[in-house]
Amino acid sequence: MIMAKQDEEQRLGVLHLEKTHRNKRNPKRFKKTNFTRSALTEEDKKALTYAKVEPLYQMWCEYYRSLLGDQQKAPDERMLKADYHGALVLVAEAHNPTMIGIVGIIVLETRQTFQLVTKADKYVVIPKQGTALQFILDGRVFTLFCDAMRYKPSLRGKKHRLRVALPFFIR
Repeated sequence: MIMAKQDEEQRLGVLHLEKTHRNKRNPKRFKKTNFTRSALTEEDKKALTYAKVEPLYQMWCEYYRSLLGDQQKAPDERMLKADYHGALVLVAEAHNPTMIGIVGIIVLETRQTFQLVTKADKYVVIPKQGTALQFILDGRVFTLFCDAMRYKPSLRGKKHRLRVALPFFIR
């Protein structure tokens, strides 16, 4: 009889306010590393050398040649949507004058930065804001305006308003 009454109450959705109590949930604590992106750690940065990432540059050259395809056509939006991990670049223009002239291979691209390894095995972080990078491929010099690259690669081809002045060598 008691079971029938409980089943009946459960079926009808009867709520006994005086009998309800909350089970204390013991939330499992997640480690902080679960919430952070899988970025390069300090040990990873120290272990990166120019010699280790040089084969990445060779692979990137093959990738970029296949991306450009016909040499006669203008590279247009394909440059913006390309992946630059492994590109050997020169910082041609930057808000910070100490960064101008840095040459290195891109090992990590974030939304706001390019992270390079130089020939001196230094790990350098270059902000995209106000920066222009140059690279040479097959005798052609390409210039990347990083302000246009501060989006996901899928959104880079869309035309956004240019909110900054163009560098001096374009005027």
